Amino acid sequence: MNLEPSKTRQSGMTLVEITLALALMALLGLFVTGVVRSVLGIWQTAERQGRGDLAFNSCYELMAADVSALHTGPRGWLVLDQWEALPAGEDQPAWLLPRLRFLARAEGLPDNPGLRGGMEVMWTLVPENATNSRLCRLMRVTQPENSEESLQSDRYASSLLRGGGGIAVLDGVPWVEWIAMESNGDQSSITEVAAESPTVFPVALQFNLERIAGSARERPPSLDETVASSQTRFKLRGTMPLRASSWALVDFEWVEWTGTGPQISIKNRGERSTVPSSHDRGASVFFPRSFTAKLPLSAKGRRIQP
Repeated sequence: MNLEPSKTRQSGMTLVEITLALALMALLGLFVTGVVRSVLGIWQTAERQGRGDLAFNSCYELMAADVSALHTGPRGWLVLDQWEALPAGEDQPAWLLPRLRFLARAEGLPDNPGLRGGMEVMWTLVPENATNSRLCRLMRVTQPENSEESLQSDRYASSLLRGGGGIAVLDGVPWVEWIAMESNGDQSSITEVAAESPTVFPVALQFNLERIAGSARERPPSLDETVASSQTRFKLRGTMPLRASSWALVDFEWVEWTGTGPQISIKNRGERSTVPSSHDRGASVFFPRSFTAKLPLSAKGRRIQP
């Protein structure tokens, strides 16, 4: 009997199989890296948004404490108006910023423990750089009621702000709005309640704020083409923030927009008392994040007699 030698199959992988395996491993590595980067990006974005929430909450708590200390006796007063941060120019209207002033009970303010009597309080915006930007600082000013000059004086209050008075609470704020909410349902962004008058105070104040911070300020999208003053579509370069209001700030012009980018549709040009303007390619487009809260007033706005 002739026995043929058995043919043994060599174990191992061929060069083609090794190449395919390495390619699959490389693809898997790229996939895992992409997932990790995506997760880290989401986490970092959430962390930045969380910091933004904390900053606003801290600001709101301080403002709410001030408003809740409103002096509702006969000598109590409140003024909600605007002040001129920049006069009108050849092609721009005057830049008016909102201002809230009132008399508070010193013992009710968070930074005046143990003090008695009245304390004048002012909240307003002050430009960070009036000639180059619409970004502002949210400022808080306090002084005793019996000071040499009162914050009720428009001239004194404005000069105090121009001179650097007050404490900055938030920066990167292009827009703030206080709305007085009356007991009959009326609402107004301009109101005045004089001292020693029968006029009651608003029931509450609606506080609306927009802020540009973090990467939305440091690395904002920019225009990818020159934009005419009548153009209603903007082509952008860069990454848009995940959470933004329906407003955008281009140079000194506010626009109302919609879309997802890189092309956005402009619903309205020259909003918020600004003028439709042409903008150069490369101009930064800031997308603020919106916050809103309600500020209840002491005694629901009723005058309390001594």
